[in-house]
Amino acid sequence: MSYRTVLGTLPLLLLLAACHREAPADDLLADARRYRAQGDHRAAIIQLKNVLQQRPKDAATRRMLGEVYLDAGDALSAEKELRRARELGVPREELMGALGKALLMQGQFQRVLDEVAVEQRSAASLALRANALMGLKRFDEAARLFGEALRLDAGNAEARLGMARVAMVQEQPDAALQRVEEAIARNPKDADSLRLKGDLLRAQGQMDAARASYESILQQNPNNVQAHIDIANLLTQAGKFDEAKERIGLARSIQGSSLLVYYAQALLDFRQGRLKQAQEQLALVLKAAPEHLPSVLLAGAVDLALGSLTTAETHLRKFIEGNPGHLYAGKLLASALLRSNRLQEADHQVQALLKTAPEDVELLAVAGEIAMRKREFKQAADYFQQASSLKPEAQDLRLAHGISRLGLGETPRAIAELEHAIGVNGSASRAGVLLVLTQMRNKEFKKALESVDAMIAHGDNPLLQNLRGGVLLASGDVVAARAGFTRALELDPLHLPALDNLAQLDMLEKEPEAARQRYEAALARDKGNVQIMTALARIATAEGKGPAAAQWLERATKAQPENVPAAVLLGNYYLRTGEKQKALVLAQKLHATNPGNAEALALLAQAESDNGKTEAALESYGKLAAMQPASALPGLRMASLHLIQSRQPEAIEDLRKALRAEPGNDDATILLSKVLIDQGALNEAAALALAVQKRPGGAALGAKLEGDVLMAQQKPAEAAARYKQGLSLAPSGPMAIALHQAQQASGNTSEASKGLQHWLAEHPADLPTRTYYASALLTAGAVKEASEQYAEIVKRDPGNVIALNDLAWCYAQLKDERALDHAQRAHKLAPANPAVADTLAAVLLERGDAAGAVPLLKKALLRAPAAGDIRLRLAQALAKTGDRKAAREQCQQLLALPGYKRQDEVRALMARL
Repeated sequence: MSYRTVLGTLPLLLLLAACHREAPADDLLADARRYRAQGDHRAAIIQLKNVLQQRPKDAATRRMLGEVYLDAGDALSAEKELRRARELGVPREELMGALGKALLMQGQFQRVLDEVAVEQRSAASLALRANALMGLKRFDEAARLFGEALRLDAGNAEARLGMARVAMVQEQPDAALQRVEEAIARNPKDADSLRLKGDLLRAQGQMDAARASYESILQQNPNNVQAHIDIANLLTQAGKFDEAKERIGLARSIQGSSLLVYYAQALLDFRQGRLKQAQEQLALVLKAAPEHLPSVLLAGAVDLALGSLTTAETHLRKFIEGNPGHLYAGKLLASALLRSNRLQEADHQVQALLKTAPEDVELLAVAGEIAMRKREFKQAADYFQQASSLKPEAQDLRLAHGISRLGLGETPRAIAELEHAIGVNGSASRAGVLLVLTQMRNKEFKKALESVDAMIAHGDNPLLQNLRGGVLLASGDVVAARAGFTRALELDPLHLPALDNLAQLDMLEKEPEAARQRYEAALARDKGNVQIMTALARIATAEGKGPAAAQWLERATKAQPENVPAAVLLGNYYLRTGEKQKALVLAQKLHATNPGNAEALALLAQAESDNGKTEAALESYGKLAAMQPASALPGLRMASLHLIQSRQPEAIEDLRKALRAEPGNDDATILLSKVLIDQGALNEAAALALAVQKRPGGAALGAKLEGDVLMAQQKPAEAAARYKQGLSLAPSGPMAIALHQAQQASGNTSEASKGLQHWLAEHPADLPTRTYYASALLTAGAVKEASEQYAEIVKRDPGNVIALNDLAWCYAQLKDERALDHAQRAHKLAPANPAVADTLAAVLLERGDAAGAVPLLKKALLRAPAAGDIRLRLAQALAKTGDRKAAREQCQQLLALPGYKRQDEVRALMARL
């Protein structure tokens, strides 16, 4: 470049440098004040941050930034900046007003009382403390402080609005509105007063007037995010979702990272049934503000709707801890407990709530469901009758009730909005449906038909026609029932309950093809319907067509990867059929998209365990234990893994934790006793047995555990006596098995067999006990008798792979031609199971088909490379096909296998090669 070119370019470079020179801090501060006055909080925040880049220890700027964050509704950032300002020297008393408001916005009411000194008797401090008392539901104390604040300063706006809120709590809406109007008269542009007026009008059902009040705030300041959110939530409540979405978009354009925006979007998503999207929005809120109780409550509602009962319970209990006796949250928790089949806990929850809300439709409906599940049918009918006679609009869910700080404290207000958004519509009809079901349980079919016909008279729909069909089916009128289900499908061709009922009738009438065609026709209408695909998988499973069932489940998970029930079914199928790696990949993806779902985590833990990833499985089960604090299952699984690793002390600790989580869990108690016995801690095991016998309903199990200790002490006759005692107290298969083992050990083989045969004659459907007996017979060399037991198992459970495989083995030993058919059926159900493949290969070898056996054994060996018997059978098959070199290679690997017990057979085979 020439000298002249450089000189010519220099002025331009200097000009560009001047354009990028940072503005002086004072100019930036002036801009921030102007933006704040205009209500442009985002621009003000940007300029204040620019100031702090130049002057990071400027206390006044930190204070202003905190106040602007407060204006923008970002309470967390406001508190952080205000506390930094205090550290930099701003006097505490100058900050307490703004800091107190930031704490109120976060629902940190007790912290306000702790930090705002009692000795500060200014009207502002008294009003601040009073608002915190409102949040803690100490309404009388709050009213006294608001009154004292007004005596000190009659014009204090906070105190005037506070008295309006007191009137709202006291259910005096006219008085509340009058006080708000007085406040507005003093300051027509005050956003808090206008907002409170809007809330009062909204609570009285005057939606248009409420919206007008919120809009008047925006006339003063178009960038008021809170007003936009109020209008959006009002629209969500009214079901005007498109308008609500548009309004939330406006709020987001003003302040995109606002927690208010995230929460409003989650509420809208939830109301529209977009549960995963709602969950994602709530994750953003709870990551920044884990104590934001409205989001905690909404997260509980979302998890409940998604079927994540454990996480729903965790969120709901956390919310109730801060809001004891809260009706709406209590109903959700009762529903979660009911769906988890924890009837006593659910009943306790509902009965406590009924004392304060005896005419709540939803609460009565849940109480009826609990009573029905407890088989208290008369009580259930009474609850449902009460609920169905009430109207949803009779519910007292007034938005204003219990609100602490409408101008700032969003916790109770947002909770009320959640209740309104979800509503209680349909509770009366739901109760009517449950009344019909209760009448059916009582076999009062005529009454049930009259009840459902009365509902149909008020409006026909597929649900009621399906219910009518159910009543007719229960009364024995199959033809009329079919007509009812068909009518339901005429009203809605995709009404799955009616479709399921017709398909079940098809299956009962031995017409699975008709059932399949029904579902496939429905699937043609709704190609992505996962529930229909899952139903088709059930039909395939019932027909013993495992691979076809897997294909449907694979299609379902492909169509909807986040669908937990379908994916869990598929994952369990993979595990059951030996496709462990497939199960693990599926479980990892499912958990990644559903990190808070206990079922997804449980599948992952099991898949990790089955794939030998013990440490990963232990970690997953540990997380599951944290998610399910009242369940013993995670501790049980961890104990089993530790036992595989011969880490008995860790297993014992796992089991003790499991019993602390669920004190009456029999499985944990039994396993703990076994581990103690295996460790030689017989006195401790005996003490455990005695403790179990003393607890209510524990006599039978205690006798069983005492018998186990006696068996370990080589006292089988005494053990048999305890097992007999336990069997008489609580007949069960495990007790019958234990008695059989004790009698055999004491030499009473004949009595042992007779006892187990008698048990199976009286309990023919007890397949676990029959499986034990078949295995015992096989071990004793009674192959024919064992085959008879396995045949009975397969007859009752055609898809039982283990029984099919063992029956095929028995038939092979008996030279029975049925061996091949049963081995092929087992292999069709579980093609990836190495033991099943080995059995089929053995049958083929016996029939002289070595060429057919080799590929089976090679695949089996890939899945179970350490299985010496499979490798030996492969060597034998290879030898029969003439591949002597490959056969020798397999034999050499067997000879190098430490501890393999059939080395003599291997050497003999090598000698022939």
